[in-house]
Amino acid sequence: MNVFSDSGELYTIRNEFFTNQHRKILSYSLDSFSDETKLKVLEFKIRSAVSLGEDASSMIEEGRFLFPGNDEIFNALQSWNDLKTFGTDESTYFDDVKEAKFELQAVLTAFYMVKFHGDYDSAISLLVNFNNQNPNNLHELEPYLVLIQLYLIQENYTEAKKLYQSFQKFPPSSRDSIIYQVLESWMLSIQGGSDNISNSYYFYYELLSTEFENDPQGKFHILSVLFALTLQMKHYPEAQELADQIATLGYEGPQQADYIANQIAFDYLTKDGDNVGALLKQLYQSNPEHHLLKDLKSKNDNFNEIIAKYQAA
Repeated sequence: MNVFSDSGELYTIRNEFFTNQHRKILSYSLDSFSDETKLKVLEFKIRSAVSLGEDASSMIEEGRFLFPGNDEIFNALQSWNDLKTFGTDESTYFDDVKEAKFELQAVLTAFYMVKFHGDYDSAISLLVNFNNQNPNNLHELEPYLVLIQLYLIQENYTEAKKLYQSFQKFPPSSRDSIIYQVLESWMLSIQGGSDNISNSYYFYYELLSTEFENDPQGKFHILSVLFALTLQMKHYPEAQELADQIATLGYEGPQQADYIANQIAFDYLTKDGDNVGALLKQLYQSNPEHHLLKDLKSKNDNFNEIIAKYQAA
């Protein structure tokens, strides 16, 4: 099997994992996979359960029994499960990670630093160091994906572009990887231009052909990305159609905050901001630490400082 491509047994489940189709992943049985791939499949199942807010402890214990000698993997998964499911972890597992030793540890520790401490700089530093120690690694591409995501959130487009270009050092077959395709879709949307945004749009539009009947979170993710891209293309009637579809899902999960932020932009563009006040309240309830709220607070603080300065004068 080509080590760069997602061909073979893991092709479908890997694609589904990295496009947030977590409910579908949980439907898979380990018995459907070969012994060589079962451990990775179980990792996807455990992480999918945690992403859906479900306790994966029983699967983790099953994994320890089925795959002895992989305690490092299951210790990381158990700590992540406890943090995400119960909001606490009695161990100091992620705090103790100063230098990631393997891919899963690098990715989950970076997530921990951002989600529980808001420490983007440390998360980026951890991933940069891991990638530098594993240059051109044939199997471990997820740290690149997470790192580019963090760069984009921080609006560090220069470093994001450099990392994206580093993929050119890999063989052309690396573009078969769903990780590369997702990464590329992000970069195209950021670069702008009708062709780039359209290419990114159709990548996600094709994913809608997948069956999402029992996976509202997965469908919400795809539709919300399409909504954002449609706004970029200024196709407002189509954006409204997507918003109507999203509303029927009734999804209220961790991904909702970014969608609400895009709804705020849409409301300004189409309704002069009539509903922005209510949407800001929803955003605060969904994620009080969202970047949009921080940006607004910073601007308000700057404005108040200017007012105070001239009042004093």
